[in-house]
Amino acid sequence: MVSTLAGCGTYVPPLQEYFETASPDAVFSAGGQFEYAIKTKIYCDIVEAVVASREAGVLPTGWAVQTTLDLQVDESGSLNPGATYIDSPTFSIGAGAVLSSQATKESKFGSYWNLDKLKGAGSSPCANGRPVGSSLLLSELGIAQWLKDSLRSRYFLPSSEGKKGDPFFKQDFLSLHVKFIVTSSGSVTPAWKLVRVTTGNGGLPLVGAGRVRTHDLLLTFGPTFAAGSPNLAISSHAAQDFGIAVSNGRRVVPTP
Repeated sequence: MVSTLAGCGTYVPPLQEYFETASPDAVFSAGGQFEYAIKTKIYCDIVEAVVASREAGVLPTGWAVQTTLDLQVDESGSLNPGATYIDSPTFSIGAGAVLSSQATKESKFGSYWNLDKLKGAGSSPCANGRPVGSSLLLSELGIAQWLKDSLRSRYFLPSSEGKKGDPFFKQDFLSLHVKFIVTSSGSVTPAWKLVRVTTGNGGLPLVGAGRVRTHDLLLTFGPTFAAGSPNLAISSHAAQDFGIAVSNGRRVVPTP
């Protein structure tokens, strides 16, 4: 256990949890299966949202969705040995050292789907049911209700009509950003007190380990993209994606 904790941050960490392994008949590795399961959940949630909005009569034709999924994990480890030699009641010598390390892995995926071609949730891969395992896969993203409410708002508050031939004419778009941050950490601090030597003193644990998972999902709905034509939805999605990357890059991961 201690050797496992001490090794955190000295190798490329997996995106999945250590207890999540690939099924015997899987075509992916454990990490690949974890990524595929998350992407499948997102796709099926989008299909359900599109079907529900279409049945509610609020989904316009000629729309698409641009998606960006960013999966990041940061692992850190620390080793803080220390001891105090007691020569007399009034004199002692303390010695210590600190060793810490950190490693980051990030996977990013982008997809673009024409909503007119998303017909229903009864086709593969959604027909096989929802993926199970990580708590992130079981979380309710709320895409269906958000999309219906946003499209209803667009219906009651329509954009003003632009000039005839304006390439940005009524280019409404809708964006949703969901972020999950899950932090787990642990430490081990044994202590011995002999006649002249005391260990485990100080405020730092002997061995510490931390793991932070940051998962970002960005969805942007709007008119389908046409090569050579301006598209506010795609432009906004790219700008937001850049902002998320900058924010994650400046985030400081605490060392245990």
